[in-house]
Amino acid sequence: MKHPIPLRYRLRKGGCPKQPDDFRDIKLGDTPYVPDPNCPSWEQGFDNEITHDRLKREHQGSSLSCVGQGWSKYLEMLNLIEEGLVDLSARDIYSQIYLPQGGAYIRDGAKIAVNKGNCLETLLTSYQNENPPTEAFMRLRSDATPQTIADALTYRSKKFVYLDTSYPLTDEDWENIRQVIWQFGGFVSGYKRHCMYVSGYYLKNGKKTIRFINSYGENSDQEYQGDKEIYDISFLMDLPNPPNKINMLKIVGNKTTRKQYLLGKDRKLRWIFNETLLNELHNSGVADKFEVEWKDNLDRYEVGDIWAIIK
Repeated sequence: MKHPIPLRYRLRKGGCPKQPDDFRDIKLGDTPYVPDPNCPSWEQGFDNEITHDRLKREHQGSSLSCVGQGWSKYLEMLNLIEEGLVDLSARDIYSQIYLPQGGAYIRDGAKIAVNKGNCLETLLTSYQNENPPTEAFMRLRSDATPQTIADALTYRSKKFVYLDTSYPLTDEDWENIRQVIWQFGGFVSGYKRHCMYVSGYYLKNGKKTIRFINSYGENSDQEYQGDKEIYDISFLMDLPNPPNKINMLKIVGNKTTRKQYLLGKDRKLRWIFNETLLNELHNSGVADKFEVEWKDNLDRYEVGDIWAIIK
């Protein structure tokens, strides 16, 4: 059965509620990201499954485990690109992040992917006697062992990054989506309170289209052309290691943009891109957040690598 959960229940409950904001999120604009001029156009299209290999389709049954399904499928693709085909456990992720009412936040799945990893399906199966699972089964973790925990670390991933978009999507949003699919193996996102992994993009009937790998078995994949809000787009990227520490002298602010920067001993500026980072720097004694030297413009300064101030 393609959709085992009654439609009214899926729409009311959903497995992927939109997550609350968190200032600690690293967003695409906070990273040393450069669009790739070799990225195929919308007219040419690109799909990670066509380029690399087709992934196995899963069935989440009557559970609300779509966040676990989406992240395990994305991690399978990243491993396929770098090492080879692997079958990872959606239950391993979902059983650690589910909400009391069912479902989970995409960010929590990303944290598992980065901090703990994802073990093989053979070690923590996501099926009940080879049948699609119930919600109660997907929450079980009593059969997790030191072996499953150690195996998950093998498939631990990189830093997760959040792509902030608006609705309806702007031209810039669409272009960022195209680049992320091409450069980072796709992404995980929410759509109509359901989480799925996106593997490709193309034009269909003249409209920009992305393809979701769904978790309701074969022939359940979906296409998206901007008709509803797509949210909490998250992907994994290998951020650079912080360079050697550079002493920070003071905070300098741009009166026009109101952005605040740390001025380093090397006379370069580092943008303080969120309040949480500023508080952490203040608490560690790197900067006094209450002392800001505001300037009309900062043209005479060079902006340096922000990772010099991040541990």
